[in-house]
Amino acid sequence: MERQRTSRMRENSPKNPDIESTQGAERAAFTARLHMILQHWPSADRLARAMSVSPSAFRKWLRGEAEPSRERLVALADAAQVTIGWLAKGEGAAPSFAKSEPSGGRARSGEAGRGLDPQRFLLLPTHRDTAAAAGTTTPPPPRPETEYIGFRHDWVRSTFGIEPIDLVMETAVGESMQPTIQDGDLLLVDTTDRSFSSFGVYVLEIAGERLVKRVQRKLDGSLVLISDNDTYLPDQVSGDMLNHVTVIGRVVWGGGSI
Repeated sequence: MERQRTSRMRENSPKNPDIESTQGAERAAFTARLHMILQHWPSADRLARAMSVSPSAFRKWLRGEAEPSRERLVALADAAQVTIGWLAKGEGAAPSFAKSEPSGGRARSGEAGRGLDPQRFLLLPTHRDTAAAAGTTTPPPPRPETEYIGFRHDWVRSTFGIEPIDLVMETAVGESMQPTIQDGDLLLVDTTDRSFSSFGVYVLEIAGERLVKRVQRKLDGSLVLISDNDTYLPDQVSGDMLNHVTVIGRVVWGGGSI
């Protein structure tokens, strides 16, 4: 009887709002650290695969709906190359990329982490170590500082109908996709669309070369790579070469200087 009475007292006891507030703040801080890590990965799916967890489970962590187990937390820290103390509780020195969040629009590294709420804004680097070739132009040399651009989550969802964490940014290099895509344009890429289900523009890697092309899949499984610039003839990928194709995703937005 005493044990049952004690159990009922625990169930009926009021919750401590201070404890709930602290737990909510800790979970929000953990989610923010996950988003910082994700800025340096091509997609949420790829990071999930790197730590051997399902993409759906990882997205629940990003939304703050669940938290990883101790084993998964260690795997995530290893994959992201951060300390467990910083990842779990924000302890110790933050990784260098944690300083890369703009206060609005674009920002250089060192200006971040102070302005935009990662729950509302998606931050993407405006250039990467690799660029998607749209011609034969030599890629520009790497810049000493990283610039980031922010997109509102609600704009991404309403405009493209996809989750912000599934977008990556690429830089087009060359003139083969003109006038649709100009040399130096920034491209938003939907990493969930890798099946060429629609006749669109895709970023893909073939034998280590990163390309942006309009892709048509033929009935025999071969791919036709089409340039919007009529100067360039279509290329066809078939046979064993198909085994060396990696699809990054479909281009859903592009922008650059006028």
